[in-house]
Amino acid sequence: MTGGKCEEKINQLENIDFNWDSEAASNYQPWDEMFEELKLFKEKHGHAYVPTKDADTAQLGRWLNRQRYAYRNYKAGNKQKFQGPLEERINKL
Repeated sequence: MTGGKCEEKINQLENIDFNWDSEAASNYQPWDEMFEELKLFKEKHGHAYVPTKDADTAQLGRWLNRQRYAYRNYKAGNKQKFQGPLEERINKL
């Protein structure tokens, strides 16, 4: 991989809020768990605009931003790999 390609890949990861700290892996939650958290948030607040700077909602907010980014890419024809059936999960959002 050339230097430019490597830099491009790094930028793509950072654009989806990729956390380079391996400690973040210990905070990983499966998609369905995060979706359940989103449903609870929406039920409580009446919307799905989850803050990313509030310590209580930062992880959910970042996850939701990644889902929105992935959805925009999906709709634009940039099919990415997702956990489980993509159409079903997109339609849940």
